[in-house]
Amino acid sequence: MSGLIHKEFWCQRVRTCFDTFVKNPSSLQHLLLFGPPGSGKTTSAQWLVEQIWKQQKALMCISMNAADERSLEAIRQKIFPFLRASWSALQMHSVNAPRFIILDECETLTEAAQLSLQTILDKDPKEVCVILICNSQSRIHPKLRQRLLRIRYDPPNRNKGTETSRTAFHEITRGDLRLSSKRAETDERLWMYLNHHPEQLTELVRNGRADISMILTDILLLMNLLCILDESILETINQILPMTYANVQTSRIEGLVKNVLQAFKQKFEEHLKHIGA
Repeated sequence: MSGLIHKEFWCQRVRTCFDTFVKNPSSLQHLLLFGPPGSGKTTSAQWLVEQIWKQQKALMCISMNAADERSLEAIRQKIFPFLRASWSALQMHSVNAPRFIILDECETLTEAAQLSLQTILDKDPKEVCVILICNSQSRIHPKLRQRLLRIRYDPPNRNKGTETSRTAFHEITRGDLRLSSKRAETDERLWMYLNHHPEQLTELVRNGRADISMILTDILLLMNLLCILDESILETINQILPMTYANVQTSRIEGLVKNVLQAFKQKFEEHLKHIGA
């Protein structure tokens, strides 16, 4: 997983905290990670466990998505057996670090389920570290919040003019770090939009990895990023979108999408000439 996680997009406070935890696991506390979707909360928690436990991470961490398992019973059935298990037979003395419990989207837990976590928080975080993840800390019970080290996540910075923050990939993905694993696939689409040969258009439009709506959305975002919004292209896109939900002949829709891609590439090439002049 570490190869898929782009740590440079985490805000500075997150990088500082997690680098410290990896260097000194004894500094860990029970954590509450909160911030907007796609800001790196879940990936940083998983990265932390992987950095500390390497190949043993599956044994030393239990992860639950509370949106799917909201009840007190789910907590009792999955987490408490994990806590009762004996790890003394596993020879891991070379790693002085806790086991981990990761609860994602924990604001969706019932009040009873949230309060049941208090007994787990009584445990020394050097032995068992609890990581709660949510979008808004206000929905976490106050009795839990006061016992957790709260780390706030910011959206990936796209407004300070840095080169990385203004890449086409991050415009297409709206800065959502959860889509980092699709970087190669997205880069391939972007290259085709900008560099395709007319004979490649049919292959591009019929590519099973990108439906018509995705292609049109990509083009709109790229035009916005490059400041080359074109009224005629927008009109064509607005004409196509309703067709994708109606019983319109596929060949007609594909023909219009090809026109959009050709017009976008022409507009892009004119833009390059203009900025190079």
